[in-house]
Amino acid sequence: GNLRQLETLDIRGTSIVMLPQTIIKLQKLQHLHAGFPTKGNYLCTRHVLHTYGFNQLDACTSLYCRAVTPCVMMDKDYGGVVLPGGTRKLKSLHTVRGVHVSCGDAVIQEIGRLTGLRKLGVMGINEKNNVMFCSAISNLSRLEPLSVQSDKGCLDDISSPPKNLRSLKLEGRLGVLPVWIKKLQNLVKLKLSFTTSSQV
Repeated sequence: GNLRQLETLDIRGTSIVMLPQTIIKLQKLQHLHAGFPTKGNYLCTRHVLHTYGFNQLDACTSLYCRAVTPCVMMDKDYGGVVLPGGTRKLKSLHTVRGVHVSCGDAVIQEIGRLTGLRKLGVMGINEKNNVMFCSAISNLSRLEPLSVQSDKGCLDDISSPPKNLRSLKLEGRLGVLPVWIKKLQNLVKLKLSFTTSSQV
């Protein structure tokens, strides 16, 4: 939190699964890169608590900790970080990659308020949070590249996709491509991974 001049934070390939609250002090932060290069990297609750200085009382009383650590334990494909509350205050952020959002709608709401974002990469979109995520994406009009890891059919509700989107990566069993892709007049790159779509 004391690195007030920091513009880029790259924690890819580390064991960090939650960013500390003090990150919101980094008002000049422009680029946040997180995530693992491979699947299967996740930490047990005890290690997470120790790493971030929580004791057993914290584990019992912290709403944030109760919400996040079970998610970290159970999600074996966990490969990103969870953003803390208040991330929306980082108005200088242009790039956010490797963020996991399956632990609740709060993280998605924070992302949706970062209206200056130009590059975004998220994972953990599912049936429970897809409506909230689609609403958040509709607010990010400046996005150019977007990378999303989601469950089947969880991206259909984006009513107003970012008009400047040039690169789109979709990972997951889509089955059918979202109809809003037709609206992306500036799209020059589309990458599909682990999909079952027969449209392409």
